[in-house]
Parts: sequence; structure tokens; C-alpha cells
Amino acid sequence: MAIQYMPTLVENHPGLLLRGGTVVDPSQALNRICDVAIRDGSISAVGDGLPDDGCRVFDVSGRYVFPGLVDLHAHICWGFTDIGLVPDDICPSTGVTAIVDAGSSSWPSQDAFRRIVAEPSRTRVFGFSNISSVGIPTAGTPELASLRFVDVDRSVAAVAGNRDLMTGIKIRMGRHLIGDNGIEPMRLAVEAADQANVPVMVHVGNTPCPLAGIMDLLRPGDIITHAYHGHPHGILDDHRAVWEDVIEGRSRGILMDVGHGAGSFSFDVARSAFEQGFFPDAISTDLYTVNVNGPVFDLPTTMSKMLNLGMPLEDIVESTTSIPAAAIGRNELGTLRPGAAADVAVFELEEGDFEFSDSHGNRRRWPRRLTCEMTLLDGEIVYERR
Repeated sequence: MAIQYMPTLVENHPGLLLRGGTVVDPSQALNRICDVAIRDGSISAVGDGLPDDGCRVFDVSGRYVFPGLVDLHAHICWGFTDIGLVPDDICPSTGVTAIVDAGSSSWPSQDAFRRIVAEPSRTRVFGFSNISSVGIPTAGTPELASLRFVDVDRSVAAVAGNRDLMTGIKIRMGRHLIGDNGIEPMRLAVEAADQANVPVMVHVGNTPCPLAGIMDLLRPGDIITHAYHGHPHGILDDHRAVWEDVIEGRSRGILMDVGHGAGSFSFDVARSAFEQGFFPDAISTDLYTVNVNGPVFDLPTTMSKMLNLGMPLEDIVESTTSIPAAAIGRNELGTLRPGAAADVAVFELEEGDFEFSDSHGNRRRWPRRLTCEMTLLDGEIVYERR
């Protein structure tokens, strides 16, 4: 059933009121039925029985109202890589109002990232700069097969000079991507990130050493992506328990991100970890051309998997709003606080019989699915489900 628009006498009024939805905003410890008022592109009030003041009113009772979602790991350099998606093609219909490219570009291609991807995009766009000058032109490119492709000084300068766009350093540490270079690319990435005062995002799975060896080099705020992969050197030991070193690393402030992708999320690994209370800090898609038609599809599908695996809804919302926003240094996003930009996602939690797949070909039928009903960006409706 579509969201009901309740016409008022003043159709051209700049305000908008979302009435009667269950507002879930972890940044305010808010999870209850109330109204959200929007004026001049910003959240003007959140509370009970707010007056419409002649603005457009939408009855969202029976729906959830979240801050606009932030996808921390995707690939959107569509103009100059083989894997990039167009942000405005994939984000509005899924409640995503900010999306972060995870290392598709590097310092030689940063201008192209800005001109081709970020500037034309209505969706908010950010990026992690790849420590390799090659970037990620294709999914299988071994961008760190040679350390000749790493220039710490130029990486630091590129990030420092573009802080409105670039939010960190990305490194992929799979064996097939780094050749015989062992842990050295990781050290160089951390060195660059330390100088630029930004986080590192580390792609793990089939790494040259156990995960603990990588986490030992990381600092609070750095990000492990593909945390629930099903490949060697993961988060679980031989008894399916989360490694103590991994738990300790997280307690130091290292963030664990889903980064689903085409080959980096296992239902079995996630189930074992979730049963031990080891939920992700951030939920992201690693969305790109190969997986957008399955198994990933979009961020709501990834959130639905977490929900059916046992992660609480409020934690899921936090992991797709305020936590990823803070991870990229954009605390003004991922919140419905009065005064914040009115980036809002309205969702229905559907009940039924839905099929989901992980990255290893495993299928599950589960009863719940999150579906985006409406997306607002700076207070303007950019998507409404019909």
C-alpha cells in the first residue's frame, strides 16, 4: 500500500510533514512513533502531534522513518572503471542518500572521480583513495603486485587537498592482489592514512597472514571490510568462535564492516558470529557491476539479511546511518536531529517468504524484508514507491 499523501490548502509551501511513522534514529536514541517536520531542506522538528502549518503531509503510519542511509563501501567510478555504477541510478530507490566509493580511484584519477562522478551526482558522494596509483579498474586487477605503484607522499597530498570528497585510504590485502609483497602494502597504507589523519579501509579475505597480523597495524577508526567472508584468515577460529585477537582489536576501536560483495559474505560465518553477539559496526554493500543483479542487489537487501540473521533493527539502522557517517568524518549526516539536512528514508518491513543469497551460492528463505517507500534528500522527494 502506497504512502498516503494528505493534501493541504497550500500546495507550494516549502515544508513537509511525515506523520505517524516509527522513527528510528540511533543518533538521538529514538525509536518510537512520532512525526518528523521538514522545512527549507532541513529537519525542523521531531515530536508528537506536530502541526502541519500548511505544509505537505504524508501519512507514514505503519512505516519506519530512518535517517538517509550511508553506504560505506561501493564502487561508483562508472566513467573510467569497468566496475562502477552511477550513484543516482542505484541510490534514491533504496533509501541511500550518501555513498562512498571504496578505492576505485587513486591520486592520478581523483580529478576524474570529482568531475565525472561526484559533481554531477545528486546523491552525496565520497571516496577512499586507493594506496595504489592503479586504483581498481576491474575487480581482479592486482593493483599492488608491485610496490612501484605506491607513492605515499602523493596519496597524502591528494587526500589532504580534497577533504570535501576524499575520506580515507583504501587497500585490498588479498593474496591475488598484492603478489609477494606480504604485509608491506598494509604498512604503507597506514603510513599514508596517519599522515593525512584519515582512516584506512582494509579489504580482507585470503590475506597473507591471519587477521590479527593486520589488525595489529590498525588504529581506532580504521575499518576492516568483508568482515564476514568465508575465505581463509577470517574472524572465526577452527571451533567457529570469534578470535580473541579480533575481539580485542574491535575493543580498541577498529570498525567491522560487512562489505557484502560478490565473494565476501557468508551466511554461515555471520550466523556463528552473530550467535556470539559479534554484529557488524557498519553494513555496506560493496556494490558494483558484477553483483548489482545478485547476490547483493542493494543496501536494503543487505540490511534484510542482517535482520533475518538476528541483528536488532535499531543496530542495523545505526550501522547504516550514524556509524558510517562518523567513520568518514561526516557527523552531520545519518541523523534526524533538528537542524540537520533532511536526508530521510521511509521503509516498510514486509512479512512474507523471501529468498536471499550470500556470496558463496548459499540460499535462505526468510520471512522479513525491508523495502524503501520514500527517499528525501535535502528535504526533496527523490523517490516514492508507487
